[in-house]
Amino acid sequence: MAKRDESNLFIDLKAGELAKNDPNLVFLSKTIVFARNEKWDSVLVNTQQLLQQVKDPKILDFIHYYRGEAFHKKGIFKYALEEFNFIRKGFDFYTMVQFNKAGIFLSEEKYNRALSIFVRIDTTNQNHFKMIRVDALFHNIGVCYLHLGNYPEAEKYFLNAIQKIAGRRDYVSLISSYMDLANVYYEQYQDEKAIVYFEKAYLLSKKYGSVEMKQNAALNMAVIEENRKRFDAALNYRKEYENWVDSLSDQNKIYEVAQIEKRLALAHKQQRVELLETENKLKQAELTTYLIAALLLAAIVIFGTYFYRQNILRSRVILHQKQELDLLNATKDQLFSIVSHDLRSSVHALSASNSKLKDKVEKQEYSSLENQLEENSVIATNTYNMLDNLLNWALLQTEGGYFKQEEHRLSMLIDQVAFNFKGVLNQKELSFENLIPKSVKVFADPESLKIVLRNFMDNSIKFSNPGASIRVSPGSYRDENENENEVSFIWEDTGKGMSEDTRLKLLSDSPQLTKKDHEKEIGSGLGMNLCKAMLVKNGGTLDIWSRQNEGTKMIVTLKKAADGKD
Repeated sequence: MAKRDESNLFIDLKAGELAKNDPNLVFLSKTIVFARNEKWDSVLVNTQQLLQQVKDPKILDFIHYYRGEAFHKKGIFKYALEEFNFIRKGFDFYTMVQFNKAGIFLSEEKYNRALSIFVRIDTTNQNHFKMIRVDALFHNIGVCYLHLGNYPEAEKYFLNAIQKIAGRRDYVSLISSYMDLANVYYEQYQDEKAIVYFEKAYLLSKKYGSVEMKQNAALNMAVIEENRKRFDAALNYRKEYENWVDSLSDQNKIYEVAQIEKRLALAHKQQRVELLETENKLKQAELTTYLIAALLLAAIVIFGTYFYRQNILRSRVILHQKQELDLLNATKDQLFSIVSHDLRSSVHALSASNSKLKDKVEKQEYSSLENQLEENSVIATNTYNMLDNLLNWALLQTEGGYFKQEEHRLSMLIDQVAFNFKGVLNQKELSFENLIPKSVKVFADPESLKIVLRNFMDNSIKFSNPGASIRVSPGSYRDENENENEVSFIWEDTGKGMSEDTRLKLLSDSPQLTKKDHEKEIGSGLGMNLCKAMLVKNGGTLDIWSRQNEGTKMIVTLKKAADGKD
C-alpha cells in the first residue's frame, strides 16, 4: 500500500481549523495526528467516537473521509467505499473523494468503473490539483486503458504523466510510468520502443527504486534480452533478479519475525492482565470460607474440563502427526532404497566405464575413445539429473524453495529449456520442434514449470534412438471443447515408449516410487512423480499416451494467464 500523499495535508489543515474552534472535537484533533502517522486502527477508533457525538454535516464529511481513507489503506475496500459514499457532493474536497473511489476500483481490477470516474475529473480546474496530483491521475487513466487493451490512449496518458513527473523529479513515480509505457509497446510487439523505456526504468530503479521495483526492472530486462537471443546478458539479469528476490524474501522474513514478536508481546501482556484479575478475585474470595470453597470447587470443575479437552485435542493432534509421519517415513524409505540402488549402479557403471577407458588409452586404441567418452558423459548426465530431481523432491516435501505464479509465455520457457539441451540433441542426432504460438501465455511458477519441461526433455532424449524426433504442439487429444481458462500442450517423442502397466503406475495417485521398464537406463520414476507434484502445485494436470516402440505423448494442461478485463 502506497504512502499517504502530500495532497492530504490540505484536508488535514482544514479539519484542524474546525477542531481548533470547537474544544469538544478533541477526537478529531487526535484523528488528524494519527492519520499523518498512518496509524489507521487509531483513526477508526477515534472517528467511531466522533460519529456518536457529531451531528454537523460539514464535520461528518471530514469524519467519513478519514474513515474511508483508513479502510482504503488497510485494504478493506468494501467499507472504504461505504464511507466515501456517505460524503456529500458539496464537500470542499470531493475531488479527492472521487479520486480515492476510482483508486479502489483500480485496485479491485474494475478498470471500466475506475476509468469512468477518473476521466470525469476536470483537468482544467487548477483548484483540483491542489488536492490531487495530475501526474497520478494521468498515470492511473493510462493503467486503465492498458488493461482494457486501448493502447493508443494508454500511450498518450503515460507520456503526459511522464512529462508532469519529470518536472517534479519524482523518480519512483517515473520508474513506474516508464515500466507501464514499455508494457504498452511490448503488448503491441513494438519491441524497439519498449526496450528504450525498460532500460530507462532499469537504470533509474538501480539508484532510486524499491527492492520490488529493482526486481521487476531486472526481470523485464532479462525477458527483453532473451527475446533478442542475447542469452549471456539475459542470464546476468536473471541472476540480478534472483538476488533481489532473495533480498525481498529476507525482508519479508524479518517482517514476519517482528510480527510474531509483537503478537507474543501482546499475548504476554494479556496473560499478565488475566493473572492480575485472577489475583484480585482470589483476594475478594477470602472474605468468607463458603465463597472460597465455592470458588475452589468451580476452579476444579473448570480446570478439569479444560485439561480433559486439552488432552483430547493433543491426542488428536498426535494421532494426525503420527499418520503423516508414517506416510513420510514410508515414502522416505522407498525413496532412499530406490535412489541408493540406482546411485550405486550409476557409480559402478561409471567406474567400469573409466576402467575400459584407461585400458583403451594404455593400448592406444584411440579410435574407440570417442564412444567410451560418450558413454561416460551419458552416465554422468543421468546421475546428475537424478540427484537434481532428488533435491527438488526434498524441497517440495519440506515446502522449501521459492514459488510464485506469474504470467509467462509458454513458448519462451520451452525454448529456454531446449537451449540447455542443444548439445545433447545434436550429439544424439535428435530433432526438436517447438510449435507453441508465442501469443500463448500461462499463469504458473516459471522455475517449477522448467523442472517439468527438463524432465520431459531428459526422458525423451534418454529413451529415443538416434535420428528420432521430439515435438511440442498445442492442443489436447481428449476433448475438442477445451476450457477457455486453460492452456494444453503435447510433448511428443518417437522413442521406445512404455508398457500400459508402467503408464498406469506413473499416472496413479500413490506417492510410492516405481522402477521403469528400461532397466539399463538409470531412473527410479522420481522425475515423473516430481513432474506430477509440480503441475498440481501450479493448478495443472498431466496425462500420458504411450505404446512400446511407438513413442510417448505427455499431455499437460495449465491455467491460462488472465487478460485483465473488467
